[in-house]
Amino acid sequence: MAGGALLSVTLVPVLMIAFIRGNILPEQKNPLNRVLIRLYRPMIDRVLKMPRATVIIAAAILALTLLPVMRLGSEFMPNLNEGTLLYMPVTPPGISITKAGELLQTQDRIIKSFPEVASVFGKAGRAATAT
Repeated sequence: MAGGALLSVTLVPVLMIAFIRGNILPEQKNPLNRVLIRLYRPMIDRVLKMPRATVIIAAAILALTLLPVMRLGSEFMPNLNEGTLLYMPVTPPGISITKAGELLQTQDRIIKSFPEVASVFGKAGRAATAT
């Protein structure tokens, strides 16, 4: 929020000078603003008349979003059990996406060729870690 506030005080005025040209219509004369105000006013009036219902509906929506979040788990990778090998190859920094995919497929094919290997999962790209 601090970054947004800083940009709105420093960058927005400069961009307004650069991009806004000519006459600026008042809010009531701008057709887009008139349509948006006509749509917004009834909704905000209804919400302000029924604050408890608004809070209950918001809490219900929040509760509905908790169901999928609980099923996500902590990691987006397969389980690593005893006997599992996690191989994290390092790719050159300037490698293209296509070449990284080809390299990944080749490495997966070589690893899968061993009879002890049941499955292989690969991820193309570079991780931003120190390891």
